[in-house]
Amino acid sequence: MILGIDIGGTNVKFAVTDSALKPLFEKTIDTTVESDMALLASVAECALEIKCEYPYKSVGVGSPGIMDINKGIIIHAGKIPYNNTPVVAYLSERLGVPVYLGNDANCAALGELYAGFGGRYPNMLTVALGTGVGGGIIIGGKLYTGSDGSAGEFGHMTIKYDGLQCTCGRLGCYEQYASVTGLIQQTVEAAEAHPDSLLAAQPKPFTGRTSYAAMRAGCPVGKAVVETWYDYIAYGLDDLKWLFRPDAIVICGAIVKEGDDLLLPLRRRVPDVHIELSSLMSRAGVIGAAALALYH
Repeated sequence: MILGIDIGGTNVKFAVTDSALKPLFEKTIDTTVESDMALLASVAECALEIKCEYPYKSVGVGSPGIMDINKGIIIHAGKIPYNNTPVVAYLSERLGVPVYLGNDANCAALGELYAGFGGRYPNMLTVALGTGVGGGIIIGGKLYTGSDGSAGEFGHMTIKYDGLQCTCGRLGCYEQYASVTGLIQQTVEAAEAHPDSLLAAQPKPFTGRTSYAAMRAGCPVGKAVVETWYDYIAYGLDDLKWLFRPDAIVICGAIVKEGDDLLLPLRRRVPDVHIELSSLMSRAGVIGAAALALYH
């Protein structure tokens, strides 16, 4: 058995799988963001509890951030307080098994490669929409990570040269507009601008589904927010289409639960490439983390 761990800005997913990457057990906890070591301690505590019932032999960890894979550290990440954090050394000592570290979006790509669309599309990109925007590159049925393991940081493509400041320090990064965090901010701003709208009356705090709920209830303000967000996503997807000419672009993250309401507008906006929603839904990252350990 293998344990996959997918650390996100909002929650941490755990999945025990067999050698065919079939999930045997899954659990989710909130992300602890007081400090990097507090986060690792909470991850280790949950992983140890799981190990009592499911004695896994290795662990794969996917996380956002700039990392040194060879040293097993995460140097920093925009929304999680990493600071040259020794992820591999800490978790391997606490858990007593080998631990392998990878970028969360690359893990999502591995999940799709080995347990999702990989059999259909040997050359594909994954775009993970969540707290930020991540990416994975599959070329010829293999994950491409670049010279330092950090290829695929699609969220830091510039789509507006004088745009919003990103956590990376640059202006106009893709994830400031196309992430679910960006969608929530756009929802807040629209509700403030239209206080009498059905959108503004939605339950607080707003989430990535708030504008969808208002749109489905017939609110034109909610619909405008969602349509504008699709435009932002499409800007980046269109660039990626021309840069890579992939067989397909696969969208990952919990937002894929919106189904055709998300898929069909993106297909209309970005023709000439197959756009798919992850066949693993929001589990691509955690299944891919298990694949990272399995095929390391």
